[in-house]
Amino acid sequence: MAKSLEPEMNEVGAKMIWAGANSDESAVFIVIEMQSPAQIKTFGERPDIAKRREESGADITPTTMVSPIGDHFIG
Repeated sequence: MAKSLEPEMNEVGAKMIWAGANSDESAVFIVIEMQSPAQIKTFGERPDIAKRREESGADITPTTMVSPIGDHFIG
């Protein structure tokens, strides 16, 4: 699912670096390059994107940013 959203993500200036899931595929982890955390939050909440994610079976309610990575540190 994450890979299929990459073209739309690129259109808003975000770039997917890596995506993977845990062993039972109940959680997805994605490393994304973006201008700000708000940028990807806004993207994920777009009605068209949320609908595609839900239709694929994703539970979109627990979307959480784990940790921003800056130029010189991991937050």
